[in-house]
Amino acid sequence: MAEKKDSLDKKTEKERRLELRRRNKEKKAEAKQMRRMQRMQGLRRRLGGIDLVVLTTVVLFSLFGVAMVFSAGYYQTINTSNPNPLYYLMRQGLFVVTGWVLMLFAANVDYHIYEKTGPAFLALSILLLVLVLVIGQNVNGAVRWINLGFIRITPSEFSKIFVIIFTASYLVRDPRNIRTLKGLVVLVAAMAAHFVLIIRQPNLSTAIVIVMIMIAIMIVGGLNPLYLAVPVAGAVAGYFYIITYKTPYHWYQRLTSFMDPFAERQGDGYQVVQGLIALGNGGLKGLGFGKSISKNMYLPEPQNDFILAILGEELGYIGFLVLMAAYIFLMFRLMMIALKAKDRLGFYLATGIGVMLGLQVVINVAVVTSSMPATGITLPFISYGGTSMWSFMIAMGIALSVSRKKEPEISAEADKE
Repeated sequence: MAEKKDSLDKKTEKERRLELRRRNKEKKAEAKQMRRMQRMQGLRRRLGGIDLVVLTTVVLFSLFGVAMVFSAGYYQTINTSNPNPLYYLMRQGLFVVTGWVLMLFAANVDYHIYEKTGPAFLALSILLLVLVLVIGQNVNGAVRWINLGFIRITPSEFSKIFVIIFTASYLVRDPRNIRTLKGLVVLVAAMAAHFVLIIRQPNLSTAIVIVMIMIAIMIVGGLNPLYLAVPVAGAVAGYFYIITYKTPYHWYQRLTSFMDPFAERQGDGYQVVQGLIALGNGGLKGLGFGKSISKNMYLPEPQNDFILAILGEELGYIGFLVLMAAYIFLMFRLMMIALKAKDRLGFYLATGIGVMLGLQVVINVAVVTSSMPATGITLPFISYGGTSMWSFMIAMGIALSVSRKKEPEISAEADKE
């Protein structure tokens, strides 16, 4: 009987030790989690309470973009009289680092200042677009850049941000503007001015993006969707007029060559054809990072607008899907920032930025896959270029400013636990 009791006592003692050990592990795990939360909240406070998920995603996107630009542009830099394999790596790295500075600066600027400065941004946007037509540099038949010597800037990239700020501030100052003829005339005039000036460059895709950004903000601001019937009908009528009556002209070729790019594989369809070949070469898993064949002087300027083709060739369809999932995730976070914004100005700004990102990704993918007319538009955070990188970094900074909120403090008692 005594032996049985001793056995039970030993078993009970063992269970107590196991229970004590389990509790100690739970306390350590809770303390570790609390310290992690404190570090995260401390970082958020130092960064002004901004959305760290968006910040981290943008940083990872831009670092991946530097790697892809280095890979895509490698042969462009060694097949010259003065080879420099690190040229695109250093240049894009500089653009990214300066872009981070601009993003953090914009994130720490109170976005409410844009309510009063909207008209000034509109005037600046139109002035720059006029200036590029007057003194801009002609590259391959397009006048989209102003050469500053050490860098070429593309004013239309900044115009995307400027129209977001203007449209948002205009609707906030007087919500009735979206429901009155006088209010709509101002918005339509601003939209038309940008469309005409950018088409003159010519740059169809950017013109479409700017118009769609403004329309999206107007819709969430209360625009009756029936009002869109007239411009949509006009756009459709214009397209069919060009392809019916302007067959010998440049615009006809630009608007129809995507339907069968292989018919013009030595002409207007050359770049699209090479992009499709690159995507086909990649298959499901890709050839491996840095192993693209098409970037070796087959696809013109592969580090720019058609970098997605190189990405598909090296990382395959799986890599393409992962990239698209990352873009969707970032757009989802931007929409969450918009929905959680403290006021209508923040809601309009974040919505416009989310639409800007989404449209540019969709159009770039459509161009590379020959689903729409080929026209120059960058893949956000991935394509080579300073102006595009800076404009998107500034846009993300504005969205982060909208996301800023005060974090609750963790009590000392909780820390001790």
